Amino acid sequence: MKHICLSVGVALVYQRFWWKGAYTAVHAMNALQRYVDADGKKIQNGYQLFMTYRLGYHIQLFRNRFFLEPSVAMTQWPINTNVPESFTRLERRWPTYFLFEPGLHFGVKF
Repeated sequence: MKHICLSVGVALVYQRFWWKGAYTAVHAMNALQRYVDADGKKIQNGYQLFMTYRLGYHIQLFRNRFFLEPSVAMTQWPINTNVPESFTRLERRWPTYFLFEPGLHFGVKF
């Protein structure tokens, strides 16, 4: 049977610049999850804490108005409650973390 997980969450982020653009960051996302079947009927609700630990470098561009931040991250989901058995069977195949996720953030300073 096919099931779908819909997640809605809020994240808190702490970013620290250490030396000449090098930075670390920690992201903690609290997500409420709703599991539904293929017909869209709710099976149950759950909760997940999704963590990201990032190491990167901040590069200023075009008179310091724009920036790029290449990085590498580790993600993990240490708390994942009330998950349906159909999801749990699939999740058991892999660890609850992912190493060396590449990242590239870009932005504009206002």
